Amino acid sequence: MKKSWIILVIMLCFFKAPAQFYDANWVIGPNASLLNFKNDTVTLDSIKNEIWFFVTSACISNANGDLLFTCYGSCATDKNGDTLQNGCNLCPCAYTNANPYGFAFPQAAIFIPKPNDTSLYYLFDFSADTLNSQRPGTLYYSLLDRRSNEGLGAITTKNVPILYDHVLRRGGMTACKHANGRDYWLIVGGSGINTYYEFLITPDSILGPYTQSIGPSYIVSQDIAYSKFSMDGSRFATGAGEGPILVMDFDRCSGIFSNPTTIYNDGCDSPAQCSGCSSLEFSPSGRFLYVADVSLLNQYDLLSGNIQDSSKLYPKDSGDFYGMDLIQMAPNGKLYASTWNGGLHAMHVINYPDFKGDSADFAYGGQPTWSNNSFNVPNLINYNLGALTGSGCDTIPTGVTQLTISNLLRVLPNPADKYIYVEMGMQGNYEFDLLNGTGQFLVKKETRQVGIFDTEGIASGIYFIRAIDKTTDNEIAAKKLVVVH
Repeated sequence: MKKSWIILVIMLCFFKAPAQFYDANWVIGPNASLLNFKNDTVTLDSIKNEIWFFVTSACISNANGDLLFTCYGSCATDKNGDTLQNGCNLCPCAYTNANPYGFAFPQAAIFIPKPNDTSLYYLFDFSADTLNSQRPGTLYYSLLDRRSNEGLGAITTKNVPILYDHVLRRGGMTACKHANGRDYWLIVGGSGINTYYEFLITPDSILGPYTQSIGPSYIVSQDIAYSKFSMDGSRFATGAGEGPILVMDFDRCSGIFSNPTTIYNDGCDSPAQCSGCSSLEFSPSGRFLYVADVSLLNQYDLLSGNIQDSSKLYPKDSGDFYGMDLIQMAPNGKLYASTWNGGLHAMHVINYPDFKGDSADFAYGGQPTWSNNSFNVPNLINYNLGALTGSGCDTIPTGVTQLTISNLLRVLPNPADKYIYVEMGMQGNYEFDLLNGTGQFLVKKETRQVGIFDTEGIASGIYFIRAIDKTTDNEIAAKKLVVVH
């Protein structure tokens, strides 16, 4: 009983009323099972066999917890398991053509509800078009409308590239709510480099990519990536098949990573000796980080004076055929893990992930399924994360919008460090205003066409540049600005 009350208190810290159940349904395949987490008791059902999962898996429900869409890499399906209208031929590349039954990339697809719209959903997914189809080179988005096709939904905009001509990590795409509680940060990593690409998803735009280089680089041949944010969005962790686990602080307001810390999984002393990981996940409070590969599950205490010192919860023995693979937190605060080999009609469970060591209660095969559970869990995030009170951008600005004619306004560089150059596309009588993330006025420049602002003396974060036509006193353009020092 004591454990149940503690878990309840932890969950109430992060899930604000009214709850939204975008992550209520998990489709586990192949021969798909449907796990529903909307109520206290997990319910188990089956879904049509048209859904094929290998490693890539994404699901989204509506705010009431009714399943809407799934994606296994090359196709998306509706709530019945049927191929969605206009739902195939995603991520066009040779790999997709050769693998119509699912991608072998973890976290290579994710659904994001379109901010301020209850009917539209983004699907972000990778291609596999670099290094002989072993690494993504393009990041696409598609837009799904749940009202189409008599309520079964359809893809209305498909395969729009927002990042291309890069060598990206093989998976590891995740997202976190912005500090205003409405928008989303989407994060992907570059392979063989320590660069992270960020996009800010707002009601009317997908902004970015913003880039930041921080932490170690991962070896391209072993860079099968898995990444997670803590439930409160303050920390980010990532790992790969080989190399250290990287843990960083994250500023939900500015999108900036800081304080990189490395953990060598299984207590090894260098990346060359390290087993790496297949996946990782935070506990609900963010105190513990769980790191899994095929043969082990370790728990790291991030508040410990020696983070490297782990608690081994599951060491695989020679008689265990199934092993561990991908971990995902469920709405009930428990962690669920898929198996590495198929055949086990169950998932592993960590019942009390905010307890140390054996008290976390790891249950091998603790959650039954109706299908062979192998490799996949859905790529989900904390969709219920609210505004970060006191962050400087914990409210949504009013009166500052990305106007349609904002392409006439240039702001360079963006992100900025020491200065920005602002230019309108034609001469006139203008006022350029620099505003903070909540729309408060900071400084202005009156000009015929161009202006320069000093940004070295202002804090890192989100700002706005607003252009006013002084002849009419009307706001004619506005753009978001990211300042990074």
